Amino acid sequence: MENLQTEESVEMVAEVVETVAPVEQTEEQAVDYDAIQDQAKQLEIEKQQLKEDTLKFRLEQEGLGFAKDFATTYSPTENIEKQIEMIQQLIAEIKLDMGFKPKEVAKQDDYTAHKQNGDAKGMIASKFAKLFK
Repeated sequence: MENLQTEESVEMVAEVVETVAPVEQTEEQAVDYDAIQDQAKQLEIEKQQLKEDTLKFRLEQEGLGFAKDFATTYSPTENIEKQIEMIQQLIAEIKLDMGFKPKEVAKQDDYTAHKQNGDAKGMIASKFAKLFK
């Protein structure tokens, strides 16, 4: 009896396979791989543009709007937080460079003062003055 069931099930499966026609694709269902690749490229471009826009917005929020061209041009692969940190460090360095730097004003000796004025007699006098002290 088990053999009969097996034979019957095999016959039923065979009938089902014969009745099922191969699925045909219509023109509407045809896959256009070139269009999919173009869409993928467009999505990648839009993703990059969104990242740049987000970076520009964050820079404006941080008060660093003037550095947005630097950030998008020189480091587009870094994440936004890293870029903002780099720009803040850059600005801190610029502020240090532009800040007040006092010159060491050493007490000018007589010899140097006479030399700047072009007074040869004064230069000689200051040298001899040190000898006779």
